Amino acid sequence: MLSKPDRLILKTDRKIKTLAELEREISGLKNSGSRIVLTHGVFDLVHPGHAQYFEEAKSYGDILVVSVIDDTFVRKGRGRPIFSHDLRLSWLAALEAVDFVVLCGYYAAWNVMKAIKPDVYVRGYSLKRGVMKDVATMRDVGGKMVLIPEMMHSTEIFEVIKKIPIAW
Repeated sequence: MLSKPDRLILKTDRKIKTLAELEREISGLKNSGSRIVLTHGVFDLVHPGHAQYFEEAKSYGDILVVSVIDDTFVRKGRGRPIFSHDLRLSWLAALEAVDFVVLCGYYAAWNVMKAIKPDVYVRGYSLKRGVMKDVATMRDVGGKMVLIPEMMHSTEIFEVIKKIPIAW
């Protein structure tokens, strides 16, 4: 992980919520008829694929919530995440399509799903570990899960970067 800077201070940081704050905020929005969409991930290096992914995810509702995996639970290999969860929260909050960002204290979003009861949970079209529990949890909270294709992955970008020769 990069050591500096460990935090950004942006106007859009107001979109970053604790789970308790988010639960209250979403409750009010749902009561006024808004459809809530949740997505979840590491988002270690925001790239054009994420912009497309978030736009498509938001198309399933009115409010897009992005749950970010806490550094402790990132399982992407040695040296990951590159950027701290504080940085990842800030730059995701700066994206127009994103309405709220919350730190998730686990590798999966089940606690966030149970707290905010989204109408739709969107995840990338890969059947990784936990997908059946995602489906079951969303069913339990009265929502549905949607799989959408991903244009690219940060892990693939990092692999390409590692292969670039350094010229000194």
